Amino acid sequence: MFSLELGKEISNKACSCRGKQYKSIVGFIKRDKDADAVYFASLQTGHKDIAVGLTVSIGKWWDDSALNERHWIYLTVIPSPTNFNMKIEEPNSSPHVNFKPLGIALSRSEALSSDLKGDFFDVADYIVLEDPAVNSYLMGQEVAITFHNRYS
Repeated sequence: MFSLELGKEISNKACSCRGKQYKSIVGFIKRDKDADAVYFASLQTGHKDIAVGLTVSIGKWWDDSALNERHWIYLTVIPSPTNFNMKIEEPNSSPHVNFKPLGIALSRSEALSSDLKGDFFDVADYIVLEDPAVNSYLMGQEVAITFHNRYS
């Protein structure tokens, strides 16, 4: 159902919270061969605790003019002994809050009541499992740097 196309690089950046380092990743998700989602993952590598910030936009990514048909959320992902815990946050927490191509930002309450909530979590689950950099970081391993496209 989904396939993953990884961005060409992993960027090292400094966050606004005391300049701590993080790694930034971009990826693209296809659903049934159509461009369905874009995501940005922030791996908080400079922080003590393992956490990933995911900005996920779902909608008509195959149509450049369809900004009003894309919606996005920001969520945090933290590992636990048995799974990955995800929490939808307010969009202004995302480092990509001003990136207009993401479409319409959903607040936490809007996202939780949205018909897209299940889709957002399905895409986020897929990213956490299939993006090698995100998965390796959440598993407490060295961040896997992979530049080739990976399809499942």
